[in-house]
Amino acid sequence: FTDLGNSRIMRLGTDGALSTFREQSYRANGLIFDSEWRLLACEGGDGDTVLPRVTRTNMETGEVEVVADAFEGKQLHQPNDLTIDGQGRIYFTDRPGQNSSPDQTGVHGVYRVDTDGAISRILTEPDIERPNGIVIAPDDATLYLLETAQQEGGARMIRAYDLAPDGTVDNMRVFHDFYPGRSGDGMTVDSAGNLW
Repeated sequence: FTDLGNSRIMRLGTDGALSTFREQSYRANGLIFDSEWRLLACEGGDGDTVLPRVTRTNMETGEVEVVADAFEGKQLHQPNDLTIDGQGRIYFTDRPGQNSSPDQTGVHGVYRVDTDGAISRILTEPDIERPNGIVIAPDDATLYLLETAQQEGGARMIRAYDLAPDGTVDNMRVFHDFYPGRSGDGMTVDSAGNLW
């Protein structure tokens, strides 16, 4: 799990022992393991030399690989959360902060990284407002997206989309509306398809 404020990734053993997995995580947020037991992380960067990015860590060697740090020549803002479909494609949310620069994409977005490394933006404004948590149902048929727009009237909901075999989405519907509540954060889904 991530300790965002201290820029660490922590590990809690089944015996209850707490340890630091990675001391400098570049403000890692969302985490997930892929089918090869590599740890994927959404990282906010260091504001200087390390750009916001999505990384993949080999758990045996500790090698960290950058999976995505830009789209169409523009830097990402603050990758927040991620999920993986049955084909091994990675989906992640990215959203601008208060100090965006012209070098960055400039929009809230949901991106897909194909197994060949190609990156596509599958959702953006005005169809989404402030994407946060993201998860795919076990049958790969539905993508759930958590919105956390806190302005008056902002989207504070879980959106559900049909997920096509090619990794595109359509048929948006509101799965749950939290408004006027705060909304949620990360999500996961169990093997029976229950959303948590």
